Amino acid sequence: MLKESLLNSFRSDVKNSSADSFPMYVNSFTNLWDYEFGSLDDLPHDVDGLVADSAIEYGLME
Repeated sequence: MLKESLLNSFRSDVKNSSADSFPMYVNSFTNLWDYEFGSLDDLPHDVDGLVADSAIEYGLME
């Protein structure tokens, strides 16, 4: 239940975000997800893609 709630909240936030607020939503979500579940493993494909795109944009991964 908590996972679905976090995922739905993140999807809604990102959908309504601006270019300036998008990184803040990704950072907040990944920090909370990692805190609650111990890693970013098992993210749904769409959410994983958004997180990865953000990480690539900021040079955190290639």
